[in-house]
Amino acid sequence: MVELRIKGFFLDSDRMPVAVLSDAAGKRVLPLWIGPSEASSIIVELEEIKNPRPLTHDILASYFQRHGFTMDVLEIYEQSGESGYNARIKYHRRLRRFDMEVRPSDGIALAVRLKAPVLAAENLLSSTDLCTFLSSLQDPCKGLIFFSPELSHLNGDMQHCDTNTVHTRPHSN
Repeated sequence: MVELRIKGFFLDSDRMPVAVLSDAAGKRVLPLWIGPSEASSIIVELEEIKNPRPLTHDILASYFQRHGFTMDVLEIYEQSGESGYNARIKYHRRLRRFDMEVRPSDGIALAVRLKAPVLAAENLLSSTDLCTFLSSLQDPCKGLIFFSPELSHLNGDMQHCDTNTVHTRPHSN
């Protein structure tokens, strides 16, 4: 298993959100197509936006914390179908250990709230590095993209993009 970081999001040609995860070196990527609600939930947490009422993932994270559960890891461990993946969260309470099958998107939304690592099986990662992956997109200007500071050099490559649809935002994850 390889630890991954969320590097950004974009909308595909069907306007579906894609979370781009990468290994620490940015040498391999794992794009995850996720639902708009889950993408929003992840982005809200990464951007530290406080809602007047908690989102579903906030409620589950609060339950974990209030009842003494600790999320150890999200594991994305195999591909299911053409573009889906199987995932599980591993967590514990005192000496008792648990695991639960989850959608990768829900697992990521919970992991960012509970500060748990995201791991993926080696065989799921593309050998394409992050910059090559992004340049392979048909039109990276369509939709929302934000990246961590180490990728700020890509901002210059996107100057031809419509600035109303591209947002580069540093974040700590």
